[in-house]
Amino acid sequence: MAKENNSSAMDVDNQNSESVDQINSPRFSINVLQLLKSAQMQHGLRFGDYARYRRYCTARLRRLYKSLKFTHGRGKYSKRAITASMVTEVRYLHVVLYTAERAWSHAMEKKTLPDGPNARQRGYLIGRLRKAVKWATLFQDLCSIKGDSRTSLEAEVC
Repeated sequence: MAKENNSSAMDVDNQNSESVDQINSPRFSINVLQLLKSAQMQHGLRFGDYARYRRYCTARLRRLYKSLKFTHGRGKYSKRAITASMVTEVRYLHVVLYTAERAWSHAMEKKTLPDGPNARQRGYLIGRLRKAVKWATLFQDLCSIKGDSRTSLEAEVC
């Protein structure tokens, strides 16, 4: 009888520790599609102006970096990767999302040149699309870990 009580007490402790872990790791909620569509329509994509949208994404990223104190300083550049353990605010997810959008809009800007992209520009365009996919995949992974179910599904769609 005593062994049964001990094992049931251990089960309760395990369940409590799991619920504490879930409480300690916040789940973020972002309306990804609504956020992207409103930003795109307000900042140039309504008229197909990819350069304007890219400038908006760059300015938005600068504001996000500064508000998160995630700047790189004046010294030698050292890359600071965004990992799941680092994401403590929803703004870190916004950084990854807007970086992917900036790379995508830059590729689309090169694609819509008046005479079309030449061979060198085409290689550059493919590189920017590859980078956009890399950031979008990171965003999807982070949302599956740190986001709620709706955010995770919307991140997969984007």
